[in-house]
Amino acid sequence: AMAVVACATPAMAQKSKDLLRIALNTSVPTLSPYDQTLDDAGFFSHEIYETLVKYDEYNKKLIPGLAKSWKRVDNQTLEFELRDDVKFNNGDAFEADDVKATHAYVTDPKSKIIYPARYNWMKEIEVLGPHKIRVHTVQPTGTDLNIIAYRFLIWNGKVLGKLADRADYGRQLAVGTGPYKATQIDVNKGVIVERYDGFKSD
Repeated sequence: AMAVVACATPAMAQKSKDLLRIALNTSVPTLSPYDQTLDDAGFFSHEIYETLVKYDEYNKKLIPGLAKSWKRVDNQTLEFELRDDVKFNNGDAFEADDVKATHAYVTDPKSKIIYPARYNWMKEIEVLGPHKIRVHTVQPTGTDLNIIAYRFLIWNGKVLGKLADRADYGRQLAVGTGPYKATQIDVNKGVIVERYDGFKSD
């Protein structure tokens, strides 16, 4: 499988091992997009985690991500029908509870994320079923879907709930549904990601 390695050596390819090494400007202490905003780390995290919706910049429109459809119930409520064919790279099925758990982390003051204002406009994630949710907002927010498309990357709620320190989600492991999975996260040795063969594009 294709692997991408972040380390302190010049960029080079090793075709015989199907390996690409990329030198980064800074070390990567975590692959949590909520606990740091390093561009170098974002290079990995946006390929490991996915969002409910995506923005197609070429056609300038929102397209399905982990949600297969959505509708605006009123000016403070969005409803999402989630995909039922997605698994995290540890084998767990993606469900509505994962969205709720991710939201609980990013809106909890104890989490001490870097930019809480990016997320605390979402007042509540209401679970309507295993693959259906409603997002209730504090007030009408004209950019709500765009923020969800770019900023709200979904974590595995089962894994997150077992961690004594939930910030370790990006430091010790990075379980996502995207096309790549992390096999190493080390501030000194770098990050290694490999293709996730279980990835299903929308």
